[in-house]
Amino acid sequence: MDPDSSSIANIRDPHEKQAAKNKAAERLDRLQGATGLILTPGSSFWDYAKYSDRDRNHVQPFKLIDGDNLFDFKNPYGEITFCWLSVHPRVASSLEAYQNGEYPSDTQFYVFDEEVENDRMYHKKMTVNKATVRLDSMSPDNRKKVARLMALPVTEYTKETQVYNLIDSALKQTEFKDGKYKGLNSINLFLQFAEMKQGKLDVKDTVMQALDMNIYRRKDSGRIYEGDVEVAPSEEELLVKLMSDDNQDELLALESKLKARKLVSI
Repeated sequence: MDPDSSSIANIRDPHEKQAAKNKAAERLDRLQGATGLILTPGSSFWDYAKYSDRDRNHVQPFKLIDGDNLFDFKNPYGEITFCWLSVHPRVASSLEAYQNGEYPSDTQFYVFDEEVENDRMYHKKMTVNKATVRLDSMSPDNRKKVARLMALPVTEYTKETQVYNLIDSALKQTEFKDGKYKGLNSINLFLQFAEMKQGKLDVKDTVMQALDMNIYRRKDSGRIYEGDVEVAPSEEELLVKLMSDDNQDELLALESKLKARKLVSI
């Protein structure tokens, strides 16, 4: 019921995070109105030591049983119990989260909220379908640029069919298991690059290759250097600089250096 809880803050998907924040805020207002209780963090309601048979307006124990544990949301206290159990560290937020290894292997219970699960599944399928359509509609050259930006093993000479298969496999994996983007959602990352304007995609790919081929170096501070000369305070600022009409000579010079380096590496 806390829109600012760490459990919501840790949700990686922006859509799911916002949906969870909205639902928590709505629940908090509705349940406080229905019970007359203050249910915000720090409220005395959450002090279990104050619960007694005479004063039940405090959080009370609940014993989970093997199998399904059903909660009557017509009873606001039943919904409150469901809410705090849903974020208990020994209860997985969903079956998918447990299967992905986000909870200890001995976790015995997970939350099934049909409304949330349907919304999550709908959004997931829509995003997957969007990524698939985008992949199929891209030019081979742009596919290769996006694959490189996703840190997939693609070179200038990787065949078009292999590039497609690498991206498609990454999308089906849904999350990078290792490498530069370990833990990130591969579909969201793909769309982030695939939906860039052409000019930015071209320059970002050029900069990434320049870094990979040691024409540029990124220091721990994030500053970008060519040799001993700083060229930009950050990669993002370098992109802005090279996309500017005033710096096209510098971009052309970088592209020439990149071509020369590739010829040497053949």
